[in-house]
Amino acid sequence: MSKDIIRAVAALSEASDADVSALRAEIDLRVLAGDFVWVGDLGAQLAAQATAGKPLQAHCREVLDYVLHVLSTHPGVQSLRSLLRVPVSRHSDGSDRTGAERRLAFFVACNHRIDDIANSVFTMEYQSVHSREFMACLLQELVLQSVEVEEYPVLRSFAEKLVNVGHPLAVLPLSLLPEEHGLRRPSDAADDWTWTVPPTPFVSFGTAELRSAPSTQQRTACIGMTELTVPAVADVMGAAIQHWCTQSNGKISAQEFWAPDPVREEDFPAAFQSLPLIPWPADQAPARLYPSSSDSVLRVLLTAAVRGPAYGFGLYGAYGRLATWRSLAGLTGASADAPITHTAELVRQARWFRVDTASVWFYGVAWDLAVAVLRSGGQEIAVLAATDTD
Repeated sequence: MSKDIIRAVAALSEASDADVSALRAEIDLRVLAGDFVWVGDLGAQLAAQATAGKPLQAHCREVLDYVLHVLSTHPGVQSLRSLLRVPVSRHSDGSDRTGAERRLAFFVACNHRIDDIANSVFTMEYQSVHSREFMACLLQELVLQSVEVEEYPVLRSFAEKLVNVGHPLAVLPLSLLPEEHGLRRPSDAADDWTWTVPPTPFVSFGTAELRSAPSTQQRTACIGMTELTVPAVADVMGAAIQHWCTQSNGKISAQEFWAPDPVREEDFPAAFQSLPLIPWPADQAPARLYPSSSDSVLRVLLTAAVRGPAYGFGLYGAYGRLATWRSLAGLTGASADAPITHTAELVRQARWFRVDTASVWFYGVAWDLAVAVLRSGGQEIAVLAATDTD
């Protein structure tokens, strides 16, 4: 460790904002010069204070975060290898480290070539200060970045290790399923293309509203829908937006209903209007229904999972994808331990809808969603709605 790094870290305890800005500028110059070893040494020295039981002063935390950001977003093998020597958190375990490593995995996958990641991160497992959790998240972030993960033996081998230890992310496939094709960047996409979906108050559904005709109202008048909602299933349905509640001011409504006779697809709008839905009380205007596709609903849920709520942080790609498939399992009626491939089959067989969030139940700020599904067989309907505010 060079003396100038030791002096720079020691000086941060009494540094001004200007001093911190000057050190950040020095980091940028070192990166431009390709001196990633110096940047990594600086980060490692900052993190060493926490390892020794010393609380990280605000300026030290700021510079350490900047080092991690620079190394994770600057492409190249050397930056990656330096990154592997810099811990992400003052704690050796716990939620702080977990959240920070999930975020770090997201940035690495977005900014580095899969070849460099495979040859640096996944072949240096025992030389890295980062946990297996970081690597598990990185593996799934790569899947979402439209790369051919399965073509790399070292990545397949690590995926098998996750299966053997029962890691939560091990249930996710190493390639996108057909329902996830909307996550792929089109070859002719504009520079600002993204698969994420704008919040419901600001999005056009792109299709005509589904309305019920008198004939369909007559056919569905005597159906006798019965609500079957139980807390366990409701929790699974809301998995993709649960962090809106645990971290922020969100609320979730997840309901499922059963009909003694199958509901025909053309009769669904009338049947839907008859449901006692919590976000749309009977004394208000009924919910407006729009046809949708399974991949559109998946993107809505994944967007909600990946993005942060009004307060707090999102789940990022790896756990966002896992939470999205859990929500889809709840919505389609799949069992909690069903393989994702089975859930995907039920997703294909179902009929999907988006629901407008023009109701006083929704906060109408920037965190609203509502989806509905007519499950395979036509006798079960599930409706999921969520909202959050600052």
